[in-house]
Amino acid sequence: MDIHSVLATLPGSIKAYVVANPDMSFTIVLNDALSFEQNRKSYLHEYAHIVNGDYDKKFSADMIELNAHI
Repeated sequence: MDIHSVLATLPGSIKAYVVANPDMSFTIVLNDALSFEQNRKSYLHEYAHIVNGDYDKKFSADMIELNAHI
């Protein structure tokens, strides 16, 4: 599995998100305003979405997030 990560300036309410790339890789985008520790937690959260195959599921993003936090 090919996973890249980048820091970007994101709105304060967005900690991170994942992009599924056309080449079957993923890019985790982390908020550059957050601490290393918060970005580490955000990375692990987004990584779990990739490993769990959440991008293959037919649920809304809200339902996927709800299931991730149960």
